[in-house]
Amino acid sequence: MSHGFVDEMLEKTRCGELRSPVSSTLGMSLVAFGRGEATYEMAAGSELGNPLGVIQGGVVTALADAAMAAATMSVLDDEQIQGSAVTTVDIFARFIRPVNANKVDTLRAEARVVRAGGRLVWAEADVLADGEMVGKFASTGIRVTFDPASYVGGGATQ
Repeated sequence: MSHGFVDEMLEKTRCGELRSPVSSTLGMSLVAFGRGEATYEMAAGSELGNPLGVIQGGVVTALADAAMAAATMSVLDDEQIQGSAVTTVDIFARFIRPVNANKVDTLRAEARVVRAGGRLVWAEADVLADGEMVGKFASTGIRVTFDPASYVGGGATQ
């Protein structure tokens, strides 16, 4: 079972050669990955805050979702990725503490696959603000049709 193509896609994402539109928009970056795990980071700032000055929960959830998506992609082998990828069908968010948008530099989501079945994949992520736990997330992903050539060739921004 080979993961060369999958690892190449993830490495291109990590080094910034491939970026999804949402990652570009929010400034999220894949910083590490391994089989069944991935870590994303993004800069925190006042532009991500709500009227209370707290980083909006949807932003934190998007970061966790990106990390969980990369972790689930990493468990697909090269044959599987040629016809399918995994997309989120549900996500559970538990915010442990608010994150002051003006007092935090970096948000980090550390994700891992809990179980990968035939059609469904379960993942979890912890989100940290400057190293302090601020949220726990869980998601279920389902395999969907995917054309990696269109993603690598133009579906993602550079």
